[in-house]
Amino acid sequence: MKKLLLLLPVVLLLAACASKPNFVFLEKTAVDQNTGLTWAKNANLPGRQLIWRGDDNVYEYMKRLNETNYAGYADWRVPSKEEFAKLIEYAKAMGYDHAKMDTWPFQKLRQMGFIDVRDYEYWTSTRQSPSEMWTADLTTGAIAPKPENRPYNLWPVRGNSR
Repeated sequence: MKKLLLLLPVVLLLAACASKPNFVFLEKTAVDQNTGLTWAKNANLPGRQLIWRGDDNVYEYMKRLNETNYAGYADWRVPSKEEFAKLIEYAKAMGYDHAKMDTWPFQKLRQMGFIDVRDYEYWTSTRQSPSEMWTADLTTGAIAPKPENRPYNLWPVRGNSR
């Protein structure tokens, strides 16, 4: 029992550290030391919003990004809703108050070192229904399903979560 009590502070410390942002920012990427994911440093690489299907869509953009070996990699993809939830968790851990705009997730992610984080919704790769995908709202921190025929932002990621 004493050994378990001695381990408790270590476990609590590790759990607390895991939810705090720990990024290494490079020229074009940001490596999350907690999850192992590599995010594009620029959260608005396309420079515009894209629809999920149709002309000039998310798939076409990701295909072009990988063909050009952006930042030396050809395995960029759309993040899952769980991966976006982790980014939002990091931002909120830095002090979130919905009444104070300077604490909203997009602002906190900018303060961490990401570039051009938009105060709007981003696509995730997680499907809700045949016509809806989950999106991550970096203004409020909400993750909700939205129609795939509406334009949203795209923030590429690569790697697998640990």
